[in-house]
Amino acid sequence: MRRKPSGTLLQRFVEYNAVHRLASTKKRTLLAVSGGLDSVVMMNLFKSAGFPFAVAHANFQLRGEDSNADEEFVKSLANQFGAAFFSVKFNTDKYKNENSVSLQVAARKLRYEWFEQILNTARSSEMPLINIATAHHLNDSIETVLLNLTRGTGVRGLRGIPERNGHVIRPLLFASRSELEDYAQQNGIVHREDSSNATDKYARNKIRHHVIPVLKEINPSLENTLSSSIQIFSELADLYVRKQQIIQRNLFIEKQGELFIPIRKLKSINHVASILYERLNEFGFNASQVDDLLSVIDSQPGIQFCSATHRIIRDRKFFILTPVSGVQPSLTVVEKGVELIQVGNYSFSFTLSSAQDVKVKSAKQFAFVDAALVNFPVVIRPWRAGDYFYPFGMKLKKKKLKKFFTDEKIPLHEKENALVMEFDGKIIWVCGHRLDERFRVTDKTKTVLKIELS
Repeated sequence: MRRKPSGTLLQRFVEYNAVHRLASTKKRTLLAVSGGLDSVVMMNLFKSAGFPFAVAHANFQLRGEDSNADEEFVKSLANQFGAAFFSVKFNTDKYKNENSVSLQVAARKLRYEWFEQILNTARSSEMPLINIATAHHLNDSIETVLLNLTRGTGVRGLRGIPERNGHVIRPLLFASRSELEDYAQQNGIVHREDSSNATDKYARNKIRHHVIPVLKEINPSLENTLSSSIQIFSELADLYVRKQQIIQRNLFIEKQGELFIPIRKLKSINHVASILYERLNEFGFNASQVDDLLSVIDSQPGIQFCSATHRIIRDRKFFILTPVSGVQPSLTVVEKGVELIQVGNYSFSFTLSSAQDVKVKSAKQFAFVDAALVNFPVVIRPWRAGDYFYPFGMKLKKKKLKKFFTDEKIPLHEKENALVMEFDGKIIWVCGHRLDERFRVTDKTKTVLKIELS
């Protein structure tokens, strides 16, 4: 465990940043400054420590003239400190409505995209901006842990806010809110107050105003206790993640954007629920769904579990995670001369060549057809119950598609999305699976139609 910095707030600030390799005298940092207590104290600490910085203020235009007054206040502070100043006005309400997100998510996305633009622009200057610093402090990290616990979390959710996320740094995480307040009072630091911090509109404010005061009645040293616990959780989480990565590499098989989980191997692993949760949570599946999935591990194929973006199918030997695909068109007509056409999530290309110039491949994404046997237009459509064809290699033996998919052990999600290409009511190709024997290239073929699926 790392030793906690000691001394005055400024001394601890310098030591904390040195230990975690955040801000220093050799790097210029872009400070995200709202005008509130936390960010203004951060500006003062950067100035007193001799850390070079520029200032960025995002005006979200949510509080009328108060928002504009915040911007002017931060601008005057930047001028006072001799720091470069960047500002922008966002129509946050419009962005929220157009993208169907919460106000908090909208504000966060807008400002971080803007911060990145500033960093990219400033990279060519004599002293480029290296990092973006936000004024999150210890209490913010504690609130995050409590919120994660309330909503349900894995081990990683107990780490609180990290000191660094890419080039976003949090140089105040060692300090409590009360310590920042004391520092501001002792040094005569003036700041702006955001009235929204006093309301219980947001879940974080409810934790701050109601939960933490009760916990502090039980433990007056709550910040110190939870700070130590968060550090322990963070180190345990690092070990946990490394172990998870080893197990996941041996368990999960990725193929063309899909994830295959071998059922037999799944049964042999200890603590399998947490391993599945850590991987599947990133696709929108929760702990309850993971439990449900494990409860059907010995069931028949076909059971499905869905999140907003993905689904998991219990196949014969695997659980298969696949994106929720768009609806396939009911029917697509391909006219003569078409070289490329898009059908749902698939792309088909058509090439005519002399038979002597073509080398026939057996790969499933290709179909090589005797062009003399096909007259355009041809039709591409989803397969239907009752469809049949004469599979290549079976000497004109007729077979229903349903039985073909079963015999070939085609996974449910592939079967659902399967397309056929037909001409004059005859299936030419079960796309991506098997050509019809009646349309194959022979020694008598003069012109070959090559069809490629991607």
